[in-house]
Amino acid sequence: MNKYEKIKNDMKESLRTGNKSRRTVLADMVAAIEKAAVAGRKRVEITDQLVDDVLLKYKKTTQEMIDTCPDTEQYAARKAEYNYYMEVVNEYAPSVITDKLAIINLINQVLYDNNIAVAAQNKGVIMKTVMPFLKNHNCDMRVAQEAL
Repeated sequence: MNKYEKIKNDMKESLRTGNKSRRTVLADMVAAIEKAAVAGRKRVEITDQLVDDVLLKYKKTTQEMIDTCPDTEQYAARKAEYNYYMEVVNEYAPSVITDKLAIINLINQVLYDNNIAVAAQNKGVIMKTVMPFLKNHNCDMRVAQEAL
């Protein structure tokens, strides 16, 4: 069973148990995945990589909703709802490396493995080598830019 099927089965299970909030979040995630699969001119196969990419975007959007929601009594219920969304998304979405030291260690490992010297004249080679590696390992690219 792939991730997409697991999310759909968990959505059905939450409907059976009467957990409407969880079902709503899972239904939104399924809709986002299906929309990404149909984007463009033809439908693409729903793979675990596609699911991970969509869930990372969904997670980022949910975090932005939490960050922009005011901390007042008027919006307390909405903020609690967004936090619940994030809890559910975190169950399925891959984790993102945001620790600057961990990203620096990854960069140094890639440079060492590829015999690339850290120098100003090698900046282009470093970027071409390191950036795809960091994207594949779900690193926060803003932190990675600062680290480089």
